[in-house]
Amino acid sequence: MLDDLLNQPRYLLVLRLTILLFLLYGSSSVILDVPLRVICGLMLISPPLLTDRWMWVIICGMIWWVNATDWLWIDNHQFLISYWCLACAIGVSSKNPDRVLAWNGGILIGLTFLFATGWKILAGEYWDGSFLHYTFLTDGRVEAIATFIGGLNPDVLSQNQLLESTLKLIPQEGAKVTLGTSQRLRIFTLAASYWTLFIEGIVAVAFLLGRIHWLSRFRDWLLILFIVTTYFLLPVLGFAYVLVIMGLAQCPAKHIRVRTTYLCLFGLLQLARLPWENLMLRY
Repeated sequence: MLDDLLNQPRYLLVLRLTILLFLLYGSSSVILDVPLRVICGLMLISPPLLTDRWMWVIICGMIWWVNATDWLWIDNHQFLISYWCLACAIGVSSKNPDRVLAWNGGILIGLTFLFATGWKILAGEYWDGSFLHYTFLTDGRVEAIATFIGGLNPDVLSQNQLLESTLKLIPQEGAKVTLGTSQRLRIFTLAASYWTLFIEGIVAVAFLLGRIHWLSRFRDWLLILFIVTTYFLLPVLGFAYVLVIMGLAQCPAKHIRVRTTYLCLFGLLQLARLPWENLMLRY
C-alpha cells in the first residue's frame, strides 16, 4: 500500500491528502461544511476533477470567503489551510505543480514557525509557562495528560472547567477565581513551554535558511518531532494534518524513509482522538 502511494507523482498524493484534510477539518462554518464536502468527495473519487484548476479555484474561493467573513472567530490553523488551498490552486494551474507545491510548502512551514515563535517570545506567556498551565487546567481535550502526568484529580479539573464557565456566563469586573493545580503540573507545563519555544524556533531556522544552514538536512525530522510531541498532547488535528501535508509536499522523492514517516503519521494522528482519560482510568 505504501509503495502504491509513494510511486504516484508526489503532487497527486499531496492533492489527495489535501482533499482529505478539507473533508475532515477544512470547514470553519456550517455554511461551508456541506458544499465543501460534496465538492471534495467528487474530487476524491474522480482523478480528472482532482487536478482540475477550476475545481480548486471554486474550493479556494469558498474557503477564503467564509474565513474572511469570520476571521475574528476561526481557529488559527484555518488561516494556514486557506493559504495552502491557494498554493494548491496555483500549483494545479502551473506547468510544474510539484515544484510549486514544494516551494510553497517549505516557505509556509518556515513562516508559520517563525511567527509562532516570535509571538510566544513577545507575549511572555511561555516564559513563565502560564499559557500551557492554564490550558491544562481548563481544556477537556488534554484532561488525560493533566491527570496522568500532572497528577490532578479528575474532579479538580471538572471544578476548574465549571469555574471558568461561570466567569464567562456571569462576568464581573475584577472577579477572580483560584483554579486547582499541582506542583507536578506546574513543572511539566513550564518544561513543555520551553520545549515549544526551542523546537518551533529551530524548525523555523531549518526551513527558512534552506541549504545554507546545516539544520536543513534534518528539517523534516525536526518537523515530525514537533508534530509528535505537540499534537498527541494537544490534539488540534487540523493544524497537525496541514503541517504533515506541507512537509510531504516539500520532501524530495528520494527521501523514502521521511515520506513514509509522514504518511504513517497522517494515519496515526487519529489516535489522538481516543478518550485516553477514560482508558487510563479504566486500566
